[in-house]
Amino acid sequence: LIVLLHNLLVMDYRLGHLGSVHDVWAFQGTCITSNPMQLIPCDHWMWVDSAYPLEMWCVVPFKKPKGGRLSQDQNVYNKYLSKVCT
Repeated sequence: LIVLLHNLLVMDYRLGHLGSVHDVWAFQGTCITSNPMQLIPCDHWMWVDSAYPLEMWCVVPFKKPKGGRLSQDQNVYNKYLSKVCT
């Protein structure tokens, strides 16, 4: 179920996955992933957690590079994004 938080409008949904499947697997079956421009207006996007794919319309947190660190700006971005996604 994909819902707009500011007005609780249901944007998209998917039925048919029986049992327990990962959210990303269920997400891949929605209309929004096959034709996002039909459901997401120009210059709009979705905030999602790091399990989802990065797309022009799907904004994910920064992931720590192997053996590296995130910059201060990336850490601040992730902090505020985590508050929105919760």
